[in-house]
Parts: sequence; structure tokens; C-alpha cells
Amino acid sequence: MNDWLRTAAKARDDIFSSSLDVSTHSSSVVRPTVYESWRRSRLQGLAPEAVSPVEFSEIELDNYLSRTVTSIVEKRAAALDQSACALVLTDRDGNLLRRWVRDHEMAADLDTKGVAAGFTMDESTVGTTGLVTLLTGRPELIRGPEHFSEKFKQYSCASAPVVHPVRRTLLGSVSLICRVADTTPLMLSWVTDLITAVEEALRARACQREQRLFEAYTTYNRDVRHPIVALDMTTIITNAAAARLLGGVDQTLLWEHARRSLRERRSGPTSLTLPNGEVLSVDCCPLSGQDTDAGAILFLRKGSAPRRKTEAGVLPKPSVLLPGLVGRSEKWRSLCCQAHRLRNGTSPVLVVGEPGSGRLAVAEALQDAQAIRVVDAIDAAALGDGRWVQHLHVQLEEPTCVLVIRHVDSLEPSTAVATLAALRRTPPARLLATAQRRSGEPAAHNALLDHFESVLEVPPLRERLDDFPDLLARFSEQVSGAKNSIEWTPEVVQALTRLEWPGNLNSLKTLVRRTVTGSCATKIGTDDLPPEYVARAARRQLATLEQIEAQTILQALREAGGNKHQAALALGIARSTLYRKIRALGLDLSASIY
Repeated sequence: MNDWLRTAAKARDDIFSSSLDVSTHSSSVVRPTVYESWRRSRLQGLAPEAVSPVEFSEIELDNYLSRTVTSIVEKRAAALDQSACALVLTDRDGNLLRRWVRDHEMAADLDTKGVAAGFTMDESTVGTTGLVTLLTGRPELIRGPEHFSEKFKQYSCASAPVVHPVRRTLLGSVSLICRVADTTPLMLSWVTDLITAVEEALRARACQREQRLFEAYTTYNRDVRHPIVALDMTTIITNAAAARLLGGVDQTLLWEHARRSLRERRSGPTSLTLPNGEVLSVDCCPLSGQDTDAGAILFLRKGSAPRRKTEAGVLPKPSVLLPGLVGRSEKWRSLCCQAHRLRNGTSPVLVVGEPGSGRLAVAEALQDAQAIRVVDAIDAAALGDGRWVQHLHVQLEEPTCVLVIRHVDSLEPSTAVATLAALRRTPPARLLATAQRRSGEPAAHNALLDHFESVLEVPPLRERLDDFPDLLARFSEQVSGAKNSIEWTPEVVQALTRLEWPGNLNSLKTLVRRTVTGSCATKIGTDDLPPEYVARAARRQLATLEQIEAQTILQALREAGGNKHQAALALGIARSTLYRKIRALGLDLSASIY
């Protein structure tokens, strides 16, 4: 063993001191798997003496995989108690979920090296470790100097991938770590035996889960005339009535709608807009009160969700609510119902909401009068009270003037009082204003805000997901100048609803302008979107650095015409690494055409 260590260490030094341009090696000591991992690590700019695991606070440590493996490890606790070894569980991205170690000295040393739950040790972070198994898909034993990092040279690591026995997707890995002197080929046998037990447990749980889903379906499917769906993230069961209603709707669309309802603990029916524009009313019943991934039963009905009664009666049809504005979501319809009662009146109305949510458009839609004057209260600070009041008087010279004051909440207290006095001396036919929604009372009192009898709150874009098809069509028409000439595919609409829109409608319109301007396409697919939007629309929420990485990968794929091998070469990583990163980042390339 000592001879091999010396020989391997020398070969390692020789290879690390050689040029990266050397694509092959002739050493019989360094295995091809290890050499290729070393080369990829160096191509990614890693240095053996400088790498270290990185803490990743957003990892969900107690997940489905972690609970399953823990139950299996507990049955083998005696074997760990009698050995100076550590057992490590990671997810498919190389993030450490659990660690079991009885040797206190080893535990302390691993802690100092960052080999602990909550840290990531993927190849792009620390270079070659036993986690190379996540790339090769087979059990791997990395001994001492075969590790890329200097920190891990005194350890050996036997690892094997965990693959879901039903879906055949990579879930993570299990690694057995020991000191180099204690290395034995039996380590791999012990790990693979453990993996077999884990996959059998996963198979049993999958069967139980599907059985529970089927039992729930049969329990609720008493009347086949009523459309119902039983589903989780991997399985969907529908009766004939639901199948006719849904047609070829993607299961992901239904599951994301269900998960959002479960996570937000919504009660009562919600509306779901299908890709063909039809609106369904959906009642969502969870299969488990604790686990949102356990599945749900969906009760479907044609048409929008039940309309709420108002003081004026039943909610009017969307087409007669606010002229020039579009939307079909429940929150938008509720706003329009309130606005409908205030249209063409005389009472002052304040429209509040987040920046970019369309407050000014709602305010202007409240009145059909031709003489609508819009002033911005932000200008008052630069003009001063005297010139600001004079500016108002100029706007109010027309007796039938409807005045809209934007950003009225930005007025200083003294300016607000002067504005109110000017409006009382020369009242407009109607006063409307916009302001930003605030969570608490403003620091300084604004007397003008007390003047408004009614307040309308415009919902942010994140609460109007069902409005995306209508908004995209309207903004495309405004940008291109042609009505109904551009179609946004259901895949794009679904992807965009997963994004955060801090600028609300302004952000969405910016995307439409970037996508449509200069393009001859009449149908917009995911491949037409700017790469950063596709990256942000990944299935899971990405951190900032992950978004940058995803954007870089998508740009490389686009420049390579979709050729993953060429894209990997351009990025300086192996093709297997590229595949893993695509999976890890949740990028959906199935609908992209390069």
C-alpha cells in the first residue's frame, strides 16, 4: 500500500504540473476515471491546495431520500459502531444531507474540512472525490492521493449512486469514508449492499404511494360524470370525464397548480387556465396534511370559479369591466368588480399597488371623460410648493377636467396640505390618484391621502398567473403593432409563471419587447426567450450564482446549435458534467429548438 501511495502521489504531481492541453496520459497508476475528473477540475479553475466544501444554507436536509436512507442505516448501526468510518449521504447535486460517524476524532477532522451536512462537495466545488459516482453512474473507490484536494489525501472514499427503482432517475449517493491505511475493496461491497437495501425501500414506498393515490381516486370517483384527477409529482390518474376536459394538458401544469394550492393552504375553488384558453374551476384536496408532495385530488368544473356576490349583485363579465385592460384571474376580476361600481362617478378614488402593477392604467380606466390630466407628485420636490400648486392650477383650467395624481404618497406633508388647498379652491370634475401599497403607516402624515373616499388595490403579477396568456397577447400587439399575429406557446406561458416579477407588468412588457422586437417568428417558444429568463424559469428556485450558471449553459447550447458535446467543450467541462448540471438546475430543454 505504501509503495502504491508513493507511486500515485508522484504520478499526481507529474500530471498536475503538466499542461492542460495534454488530453491523454500513459500512467498505469492513475485510472482513466480519476484522470478525467482531475482534468475537468483543472479546466474549471480549481487548485488542489485551495478548494474546500461550500456551505449551502438552502438545502432541505430532511427530505424523502434522507428519511429513507436513515431508516436503512439505523439497521446497520452496529457495523459503523465497530469501525473507524464515516457514512455520508448526498443528493444528486453533491450536497451533503446526512453524516453518520462514531469515531470522535474523525468526526472533528471532517468538520474542519467541511465534510458535514449542509455543505456541497460536487466536482465543480472540490474536484475529484468519491462523488464522481454521480457522473459515472457506477460505484467508485477513490483512494488517498486520487482525491483532487490536498485536504482529503489521508482518506479513502467508496461511493455508489442511488437511483430511483421506478423512475430510474438519479437521487443522490452514499459514501463510506475511512483513513487510507484502513482502505479495503470490501468497502465498495458494503456500500453497494446498502444501496440495494435503500432502492428496495424506495420501491416499496413508491408502490405504497401509488396504492394510496389509487385508493384515494377510487374513494372519490363515485360518480364518473364528475371530472376528478388524482396526482402527485410522478403519477396522474383521471376518470374519463376529466380526460375529455383536459385533453393533452401537461401533468406538470396540473401538479404545479396543485402544489401551489396546497402550499398556500387555499380553501375553496381556484381558477386554472388551460393552454387553449379555457378556464376551469379546481377544488384541491390534499392526500396528506403534512406532506405537500404526497399528492392531491382535484375536482374539476368547466367555467371560472364561483363568482362572488357583491353589493351590486353578481360579478359582471370581464369584457364590460375596465376598458382597454385584460385579465381573467380571480384577483383581477375581484378588482374589476370593485372598479365597475366606481366608474364614471365623482367621488375621489385612490389606486394602490406595487410599482409596475398597472395602477395608472386602472385609474385612467375609471373615467370615460376625454379631458384626463395626469401629473406626477414626484415633480413637486423639484418644483417647490409654489410652482407645484401653479402647475396644478394650469391643469385645472378645464372645468370638466379629471385629474390623476401619480405617486401621491411621495408628497411631503407641507406640499400635501398645499395641494389639498389648491384642489379645494379649484376642484376638478373628479380626483383620482395612485400610491404604493404600504405595509404600515407612513413616517409623516400625508393629509391628501385622507381625502379619498375609496381605495382600490391592484394585485401584483405573481397573483395573476392565469392572466399571462392575455397579457402576453396584449403586450405583443402593442410592441409589434399587429393584432393576434404572435402566439406564445403553452410551454412558454408555463415557464414564465414560475418566475418572480419584481417590476410586475413593466418587467413582463420588457421581456415581450426583447423577444418580439426584430423577430419574424409568429410563434414564441422557449428557444426564443433570452437565456437568463429560461434559466430563472427552472423547475426549482435557483440561487443567483445558479442563475448565472444556467444562463451560461443555455447560451453555450444556443451557440452550439443544441449540440451538447460542442457546448461542453466550449464550457470546458465533460459532457456528463453538462448533463448533470442541466438536471441539477432543472432546465427544461425538451421544448427548445436550436
